[in-house]
Amino acid sequence: MGPILDSTRLLSGHPANSPLPKIDTNALHPGYWVTGSPDLTAWVGPWGMSFTANLTPDSTTGIGAWSEDAFMGTLRTGHHLGLPGGRLIMPPMPWAFVGQMTDDDLKSVFAYLKSLPPISNAVPTPISPADVMKM
Repeated sequence: MGPILDSTRLLSGHPANSPLPKIDTNALHPGYWVTGSPDLTAWVGPWGMSFTANLTPDSTTGIGAWSEDAFMGTLRTGHHLGLPGGRLIMPPMPWAFVGQMTDDDLKSVFAYLKSLPPISNAVPTPISPADVMKM
């Protein structure tokens, strides 16, 4: 991974082959709050473990194949691709806050993200609390 200030690299999400730090399973219990990895790309809380998404325009592992409507729908509904049956967007993504932005602002964010160089980085899928306990 490049310098910590390389914003494009940061927007590529949790590094696919990055080892996870030791997990404090207390974070899985309500009231404990959350624990994040040192690079803030992996998070553990009552929902299990989640990872920051690849927001670069890579068409396979990022948002390159997403439409503007899918992007806006995701942030407005909290469901992947804005689909009613899509998986929930996991904490700590502040989708409820970001989803309150105006249409013009969300379209501008989408246009900016699409203008970045694509980075191929397959981010792990969320892990349930039960499976985190087994780690």
